[in-house]
Amino acid sequence: MCAKKRRKHSPAVILIVMILVVLAGLLEFMGVVDIPYLNFSGETEIEQNQISDPVPTPSDGEVLFHFIDVGQGDAILITTPDGNMLVDTSVKSARDELTAYLAAAGVTELEYLVLTHPDADHIGNAAYVIENYAIKNILLPDRVSATDTYEAMLLAMENSQANVIVPEPGYVFSLGALQNTVIAPNEDYDDNNESSIVFKAVYGETSVMMTGDAEHKSEADILANWRKEDLKSDILKVGHHGAETSTTKDFLDAVDPDIAVISCGEGNKYGHPRPDTLEKLEALGVRVYRTDLDGNIVFKTDGVSFVLVEE
Repeated sequence: MCAKKRRKHSPAVILIVMILVVLAGLLEFMGVVDIPYLNFSGETEIEQNQISDPVPTPSDGEVLFHFIDVGQGDAILITTPDGNMLVDTSVKSARDELTAYLAAAGVTELEYLVLTHPDADHIGNAAYVIENYAIKNILLPDRVSATDTYEAMLLAMENSQANVIVPEPGYVFSLGALQNTVIAPNEDYDDNNESSIVFKAVYGETSVMMTGDAEHKSEADILANWRKEDLKSDILKVGHHGAETSTTKDFLDAVDPDIAVISCGEGNKYGHPRPDTLEKLEALGVRVYRTDLDGNIVFKTDGVSFVLVEE
């Protein structure tokens, strides 16, 4: 392997850069300009977590569900007057998008971090989030992975003060009046996706079904272990980014959502969401929102109905 050659700068270039740095510092100190940091390679670095407009925050009596546009992955922020929850952290390459959104939402601590399963597009930034945010509780399934990403997450958890929970079906965790009931996994599966934590978030008369990447087998076991009235939800976070391996007709009939949200990347190599998944949703008259087409998607509820928050 060849070593990369180091670029040399002439004395004149170095002198010019130093003068620019001093001048920039003086102007910024005098309040004349606000200049991004100038490093000695001559390239500017834009501070992370900058976003042009703040994202909506809940008023008293409101809960917001933010489906963050992080490309081909999942990252869902739930904000309430009583605290915040993050469901999955997307792929590592989407760290800037995730942290910028959290910063714009004013999130510095989390009551709950739910890591639905150990695939990289769901736990890609788990270690970073655990290390950089104050987290009280971490929920994850009883499923291990041999990846470096998973190992980094475990190390971060060991070094944190968070309470780590491996929930069983029926486990209830709350954020004020927002009640969250774990629906799956109902069996021990030899598959990451099927091992996804599925939970139903209920606020007043409104509800959202969070599915991770749960597939056909998990959906069938959910139907075998839960009543339809337990599964009925206003919003469905479509499983596995709209893949054909999830969202069976029987499961969709039981959840019977008015709205479906699909988190997927624009032009992704998997072809998500798949046409047959979209056709099933359309046949039931479900309104579909997609992060690849709609960007960040935010729904607000007062416990009676959901409203799409327009940017």
